[in-house]
Amino acid sequence: MTQQSLFRLALGEAFDRLALVLQRHYDLAPGQEVVIQGPMRAWNRFAWARALAPFMPIPADQVPVYVRNRGMVDRDEVCYEWHREFRYPSGTVVSYTLTRPARDSLPARVLDTFNQPPSIGITLALEVSPDGQSLRQTTVGPQFAIRSGRYVALPGLFHIRSVAVERAVDERTIHTEVVVSHPVFGRMFGYNGTLSVA
Repeated sequence: MTQQSLFRLALGEAFDRLALVLQRHYDLAPGQEVVIQGPMRAWNRFAWARALAPFMPIPADQVPVYVRNRGMVDRDEVCYEWHREFRYPSGTVVSYTLTRPARDSLPARVLDTFNQPPSIGITLALEVSPDGQSLRQTTVGPQFAIRSGRYVALPGLFHIRSVAVERAVDERTIHTEVVVSHPVFGRMFGYNGTLSVA
């Protein structure tokens, strides 16, 4: 029997309210994948910060973005893999995220771990809009530095705030908006655009 997808497990009955295009995006059991692509506007208030976090986007309009999402099992956990490519004339900026079950085991939460091997982890709360047309993912709870597979809780000063909203446009496209901010530095970087779901 095929294992359920991570987002279906995390959201429970709320998953069935999602628009069908969002279900195609997120209902990936291990071994299944989907490609999402289209142009995005990327912005970054602190260009110097890319030296610390090279996955931050380079500011530009109409950046071709290619995202391959895949369901997988890692360390016996059902996960959701994100491989994003921002394709600039000067070269491609790649970011990698593996979304896993949340460590606190609360419903409607997941843990995003960034980079290969993972070095950062942020806990996200998931919320389906009443009409099922959007999925909102917002940081809540613990965040971690990850070293050699060990999770070290970060103090609040080092926490980021991430808000990601994906909204169904029609049966084949979604609008994505991501904003990452910090309690001291304010809005740091983000991107938005309308993408097609293969």
